[in-house]
Amino acid sequence: MKVEAGIGGRSVRLAGWLALPEPIIVEVVARTGFDWLGLDLQHGAWDLGTAFRGIQLADALGVPVLIRLPDEQLALIPRVLDHGASGVVLAMASEPAVVRGAVERARYQPAGLRSFGGQRYGLRQGPSNPEEVKPSIFAMIETQRGVEAIDEIAAVEGLAGIHVGPADLALGLGFGADISTPGYTRAVERIVQSAHDRGLPATMHAVAPEQVRRWVDLGFDELVLTTDIDLLRGAFAGLRRDAGNALGIAAEGGATSTGYMR
Repeated sequence: MKVEAGIGGRSVRLAGWLALPEPIIVEVVARTGFDWLGLDLQHGAWDLGTAFRGIQLADALGVPVLIRLPDEQLALIPRVLDHGASGVVLAMASEPAVVRGAVERARYQPAGLRSFGGQRYGLRQGPSNPEEVKPSIFAMIETQRGVEAIDEIAAVEGLAGIHVGPADLALGLGFGADISTPGYTRAVERIVQSAHDRGLPATMHAVAPEQVRRWVDLGFDELVLTTDIDLLRGAFAGLRRDAGNALGIAAEGGATSTGYMR
């Protein structure tokens, strides 16, 4: 699902993000036309078993999957790739050496450290030369140190792109939950510029529809749209509100939230 947007009519890719390990949700979202799907093993309810089944279903539907992993779980990268993930989003990426290690674990010898297990255990046709298998590794910038080291991170050979986690980045920069301050915008612009200087796409995470124009105008090439949990919460809250209004009943109680992973 590529849309023409932003300055010069450049192409913007749109992705879906799933926190709930339910096959029916994977299928529904995969059939919606997103360029790729993200399965969240950092904050979501996925574990390796459910993630492998989610990847299998998305693969059968022809939709690439990226897995978000915490930076302390680099050892899981080869496993999710063996099961068919197209790549990994490395959360809280702050150190160039750690990002380099993630890329190495996604590459076969002699370029990397990944043990050969075939592409989806031989169920997916791969190139004749394993050195040509280069899954996508995205570094997710969410910390002060990540911003400071962004030029070094973007320069890591084999990196596929730079991914911004807006909520953690705001916290790390000392702006609390406020992603509208000039200081925050300057940091984001620096991240995007560094990515583009290295020819890498820049991705903004968990974007609500009303935020799309802002991030495209700031130069982002990919937008991960709001998650399945946010959509369900918003839909059921709206349903309850509308039904209550029709019946003249004021809404009472219920959970409130600022949203999942803005």
